[in-house]
Amino acid sequence: MKRKIIDSHWHLYTHTDRDGRDFCEVLDAFQAENNLDGVNICSIPIYRDLGPAQNMLAAIYKLHNPKVYAYGGLVYPQKPFKNPMPENMDPLSQYRELMEIGFDGIKMLETKPYEQRDYSVCIDDDYFDSFFEACERDNTHMIWHVADPETFWDINRIPKRFLDRGWYYGDGTYMSYERVYNLVFNILKKHPKLSVNFAHFFFMSEHPEKLEALFESYPNVGVDITPGAEMYGSFDKRRDFYREFFIKYADRIMFGSDTSYSGAGLDHLKHRGKNVRDFLTTDNDVTVIDNSCKGISLPDETIDKIFYKNFEKAAGSTPKPINKEALKRYVHKYKYLINDDKMLEYILKSL
Repeated sequence: MKRKIIDSHWHLYTHTDRDGRDFCEVLDAFQAENNLDGVNICSIPIYRDLGPAQNMLAAIYKLHNPKVYAYGGLVYPQKPFKNPMPENMDPLSQYRELMEIGFDGIKMLETKPYEQRDYSVCIDDDYFDSFFEACERDNTHMIWHVADPETFWDINRIPKRFLDRGWYYGDGTYMSYERVYNLVFNILKKHPKLSVNFAHFFFMSEHPEKLEALFESYPNVGVDITPGAEMYGSFDKRRDFYREFFIKYADRIMFGSDTSYSGAGLDHLKHRGKNVRDFLTTDNDVTVIDNSCKGISLPDETIDKIFYKNFEKAAGSTPKPINKEALKRYVHKYKYLINDDKMLEYILKSL
């Protein structure tokens, strides 16, 4: 049975692969191979100091493939973040630029521990209020990464493979687990009608009762099931509970795979999205990242909501077209922040 599927959570880091193939060609082929009807590129300028080229590449891909969605991210011209930003680069001005270009929503990574520490952004500061007010007023959808698994703050619980990657956050240099979440809760209290799906199940797979309370309090809040380190193991431990949870909250959950193109090819990711889909649609044994679990075989109506209907409801049934003149203005305004000469040359040639 062919189902309509929109993958709401992709990332794009570069413009070419090791064989010199244009990223548009590679991503088009990957979508076709995986029977995807649409994808959403989540731009994360704050990640690894990727900067404004993230938004530019996403917009260029939308120009190439009008069936593609893209969520833009805020650019921070200084590291650590300094309040205020340079003139006309404040969060509200950037939001208006992204909307004028034709982005379909906003991606937030400011509350991922490493980025929060290095950029020193407290997203609940009053400086960001007008930005969130505009998103709430316009009903602009957000996909938002908050924290990481709770175990990453506990030296006795963090899995060794993640400790070895440097993902331990309990050494005193990172914001506490509780404080990271409180940043977000403070924003929701001020802007209770924000349309937002928290990535990776809000890293709450071990605490679903907290998610249920959040859903009851905020009508436009949901999660995505983009794989996290611990999620699918937690789902498997309470399989019957989570099957009912997914059915009950079918309107709050979106499908995503975290497919990330860095130029090394995508073959190593070709099974991730499929395995997530199999978890939802079958009762087969599957492995998602490092978690072995048994599928929960959801009803068709629930599957369709998670696979595409919820995303289309939030982002639109069709992607917004790119305003090429607005994109050109954006590129010329922010190009001084791009340190990769080849990347900048590619972007300029694409306009």
